[in-house]
Amino acid sequence: MQNRGDKINFTIDRQGLLRELNECLNQQRSGQKLSVLALIDLKNFTQINQRYGYSNGDRVLAELQQRLAAIPQNPIFCTRVDGDKFALIFSPLLNIQLIPLVAKKIIDQLSSLFVLDDKAILLEGHIGFAASSSGAKAEDLLQEAEAAAKQAQSNQQQYHISESSAVASARHQEILKQQVIKGLAENSFQLHYQPQISLADKRPRGAESLIRWVDNNDYLVNPEQLIAIVEQSGHMQELFLWTVNTALRESANWSSDGVPITTAVNLSASCLRWPVLFDSIESSLNLWGGDPANLCIEVTESTIQQDLNQGFKTLSRIKQLGAKISIDDFGTGYSSLEYFKFIPADELKIDKSFIFNMLNSQIDMEIVKLILEWGQRFDMEIVAEGVEDQKCLATLTKMGCTYAQGYHISKALPAEEFLPWLEKYTVSESTR
Repeated sequence: MQNRGDKINFTIDRQGLLRELNECLNQQRSGQKLSVLALIDLKNFTQINQRYGYSNGDRVLAELQQRLAAIPQNPIFCTRVDGDKFALIFSPLLNIQLIPLVAKKIIDQLSSLFVLDDKAILLEGHIGFAASSSGAKAEDLLQEAEAAAKQAQSNQQQYHISESSAVASARHQEILKQQVIKGLAENSFQLHYQPQISLADKRPRGAESLIRWVDNNDYLVNPEQLIAIVEQSGHMQELFLWTVNTALRESANWSSDGVPITTAVNLSASCLRWPVLFDSIESSLNLWGGDPANLCIEVTESTIQQDLNQGFKTLSRIKQLGAKISIDDFGTGYSSLEYFKFIPADELKIDKSFIFNMLNSQIDMEIVKLILEWGQRFDMEIVAEGVEDQKCLATLTKMGCTYAQGYHISKALPAEEFLPWLEKYTVSESTR
């Protein structure tokens, strides 16, 4: 199977979609993975054509297709199947419970304004999902997705998953959970580290630790999918404890020009409610002799909002320990000044969806500026994630952003590759 972007068809090609979908279904091994088809049916697009003209309508459709083909969840094929209908194939996906993650990525692209000259256009649509392992027919799967999109429209939902797909997925769940439990027991997970640099001097300042797992079929499982499965299996606290200990052990001697490197670890909602979370972090620091100032706990805005009082208490204790607190995906959780003034955080991480589009979207640019202003007013450092090119890096530097991470700086690296990268990194390399 080719990589993302290799199979993107910018013309209406229903037959090409069916051929690609058949290939995916034929390649599934042992029925342990799913091929997922997403069918997007835009709402009232004829009114856009009538109001702005067909040429502008075509420009909007072309931009939407480019956005859909590039979403982080890795569609391997994207095409139009009708005038205002799009189809995306995601394969392999571990289980149907991960489809909401895919749906959110698609909805994010639909809900972001399309700007044509001085015109701002907002799209709406309904998404139908159908999923199957080996043995299904592509035409049947497409019909299921189309029916699911119609059901979403009828129910006034953003997306709907076909009932037959839900039934077919049930048999995968127990197998996958057992694989995860076995992976934890056998210590088969790995941490990769994505570097962060200071924009003031372009020197390394830290790294975000990211979980990686290769399953029994030598398939690198998508990290978001992995976390969802761990949550479902009830072993999130166990994984977090492994992550903290591994990160502290592997990063113990990392430094840049004698300055220690901060290592960030992600904290889920279930872990934030864990009664012994503070004690576990403190014990891990004592075990590895780590300086709390070099540990950063990242928690998403939406995670905190699930239980503000308990979340603030727990994070405040961790901060008193000396560790840093970072609010991840900031800007996507319906930020409220009411809770923001009490938040025990040292830094904000601007969600990469805003960084990706800020050079092409005035709205995203204004959101980035607003978050930067918030950080400056409340004496917080700001991390921009998703920095993909030099122009974006230079713009963020000029705007006064504190730190940055992204593919332009480096992809996430295993521990044995991170240290050599750290030793070789120079200012000239960072600005190429």
